[in-house]
Amino acid sequence: MGSIAGDLRFRYEGSMMHLTPFPVLLGIPLQIEYVSDMESKAKYILLCGNQSGFIQLAKDKFDDTFSCILVYTEEPAAYWAVDFVKKMKEDLGLPVLAVGDSSPLAVKSFSNFVAGGCDIKWLGLRPSDLESIGLSKGCMLVMRKADLKLAQHLLEEDIVKEKPEWVKELKIMVNTQRKVEIEALFSIACSFFPRDYLPRKMTQQDWI
Repeated sequence: MGSIAGDLRFRYEGSMMHLTPFPVLLGIPLQIEYVSDMESKAKYILLCGNQSGFIQLAKDKFDDTFSCILVYTEEPAAYWAVDFVKKMKEDLGLPVLAVGDSSPLAVKSFSNFVAGGCDIKWLGLRPSDLESIGLSKGCMLVMRKADLKLAQHLLEEDIVKEKPEWVKELKIMVNTQRKVEIEALFSIACSFFPRDYLPRKMTQQDWI
């Protein structure tokens, strides 16, 4: 379904909703027409398409450190998640960043947001990152035929073609025929994803 963590308040069906500290998480509302009066002091909206990665970020209070609203969406993202994030972006005037597995399915999920009118910036996990962070090949998964077919399909989509850097990353996936889940970063160190990899991406503004 989807979950939210961080500094966000909004009215839903007449009741004011307040996000509470981890481990209590709020689900993404299914009916966007009942959402109003959004308030937040955050500077970013950070999408995370990997549930384990999202829980690590929420548990580590990443939303406090980088003043962001954390949003977990399944891959590919459902329309109600796209609508809710779009409303947050428009009502709060915040940029939307995205992190997920290095896989065609993650790119498909990101493209759903763009197709829904919510432009996003891709932080990671990107295939071009894998060598520099020292991830062993044993942590990489061989793509299935369905993965390769999806990657080829995405390369033909206008939404992806309009983002040359996304095209480059997808071509790396196709050429290597490898995908990597965020959980693979735990093999480097349990805290590597929330305290090293992602903070570097945020501070260097390494997004595409």
